[in-house]
Amino acid sequence: MLSEDRQQLILRELALHGSLNAGEFAAKLGTSGMTVRRDLAVLAEQGLLERVHGGAVSTGGKPAGPAAPQSTSWRPGGRRPLATIGMIVPSASYYFPGVIRGAEAAAQEAGVRLVLGVSNYSAAEERRQLRRLYEHGVDGILITPSEQSLAKTETLDLLAEADVPVVVVERSIDDALDHGRLESVRSDHVRGSEIAVNHLLGLGHRKIAICLRENSPTASQLIDGFHLAMQRAGHDRDDSMVRAMSRAQNDPQAHRVLVDAILDWCAASDVTAAVVHTDEDALQFVSACLERQIRVPEDFAIVSYDDEIAALGAVPLTAVAPPKYDVGHQALVMCLNRIGGRRGSSSALQRVNLSPALVVRDSTQV
Repeated sequence: MLSEDRQQLILRELALHGSLNAGEFAAKLGTSGMTVRRDLAVLAEQGLLERVHGGAVSTGGKPAGPAAPQSTSWRPGGRRPLATIGMIVPSASYYFPGVIRGAEAAAQEAGVRLVLGVSNYSAAEERRQLRRLYEHGVDGILITPSEQSLAKTETLDLLAEADVPVVVVERSIDDALDHGRLESVRSDHVRGSEIAVNHLLGLGHRKIAICLRENSPTASQLIDGFHLAMQRAGHDRDDSMVRAMSRAQNDPQAHRVLVDAILDWCAASDVTAAVVHTDEDALQFVSACLERQIRVPEDFAIVSYDDEIAALGAVPLTAVAPPKYDVGHQALVMCLNRIGGRRGSSSALQRVNLSPALVVRDSTQV
């Protein structure tokens, strides 16, 4: 093995575990302890690690001294990455940029390469990109499936065949636990919906609606959280308070007609507040209210769900903000931990749910 290859393995070990025992690492590589100690000395001179008795500890990829360093964070044209992780998302234009940024930051911190693919909500494209990642020999995979459920899908079959760690991002794997060794990190949208409803209940609203796109992968979770919050507050379950927006999203006129119809229904039903998913739809609701001279929030309060562009409306929108950055960051760290074997191969697989936060703005604040 070339010295450069050994040194890359040393840096990878330190990035994953933080420390290294020279004797144990030499045995793992099948080389002598003296050879490993020489490599440690070279890397220490470059400021990429700190030597301690019996081995070395990580400096976090930053120079430990005045020597001219080479960063362990991968950059095109630079030192080879410590690992390559593939990431497939349905979109790079709404919601998922925050998730991508979180994963990218974690990759840079650990000195690994992140390879991104976008499926555009096409299951066929998703599978094509998965196969491409397999062919290129990635060390791990982060994937947000295009469909709400992985159960009985060809994508699940492909993931079950993976011989590298797989972390499913922003999707539940509850119905896919018997296939492969999948882990997951996602926003707790049930809790996010609860937070929105509890905020409106706390302001004195009693008849609250939730308006959402019925084809959204998060719709069922938002509805569950809505009903849970209302029932905990002592209200009977009322499915009529769930208003689905099923129109073609590329037809602005049809969209406006639908918003007007929902506002007519709200007025007739004495509904005084609504949780609206997504930000784009929530902004349309505000616009329609203002044209009708319905005051927001005095006459009608609105909480948006996503907080991508909620602050930019004519009335800045109170919004539930899923922890998108943290989801991406945690997913990559989870995948990297599994690659490095920090948890043994027999350890329990993880399913992590991260709670959204509420950002209060003018649309609920008098």
